[in-house]
Amino acid sequence: MARSTLSRQLEYYGFTVLEAGTAIEGLRLFYQERTKIGLVLLDLGLPDLSGEETFARLRKLDSKVKVALCSEEMATEIKGQEAFQGALGVIKKPVRTDRLLAVVRKAFGI
Repeated sequence: MARSTLSRQLEYYGFTVLEAGTAIEGLRLFYQERTKIGLVLLDLGLPDLSGEETFARLRKLDSKVKVALCSEEMATEIKGQEAFQGALGVIKKPVRTDRLLAVVRKAFGI
């Protein structure tokens, strides 16, 4: 599912979505809007920064930020990596709506 499709899916279910096309753009957006952001869906395959670097920078900006990871790799491989300790979960690509909603609802306690 492409980013815009994910956004539309989440908006359909009543969530407000802010989109970023690159890690740097996402970090900038998070810095500016962090008081309004309850969850970051972090694509580990962004071309400009590694997933590890992006996750670390998010945590540096806000140590309590809720982050769910999106990746083509198996969730068990990613969850075991020390660099991603504290992530809410991993959503395997291609993203299924039911899995996406489960992780988002977990983040918001609904």
